[in-house]
Amino acid sequence: GGIRCERFSALLSQLKADDPSFETEGEYMVRGGIERYMKTFPQGGYWKGKNFLFDKRQEQIPEKKPSEELEKEVESYCCKCKEP
Repeated sequence: GGIRCERFSALLSQLKADDPSFETEGEYMVRGGIERYMKTFPQGGYWKGKNFLFDKRQEQIPEKKPSEELEKEVESYCCKCKEP
């Protein structure tokens, strides 16, 4: 998975450890990963924003999602270069 998957699963684990009353409606793994999900849903499906990757691709984004819509969904920025 990308950084969002790893950070999110770590955050959920920490929240549950810190507060036993913390509950979710469920966590799910996407079969085949995010890349397969984006190929299945080129408009993005339920996906929001970008997924940073640690390889030459650098990010995953839905292929057919309009860039204006995608930019509105980005909620975080690189702490070094300030890019979304």
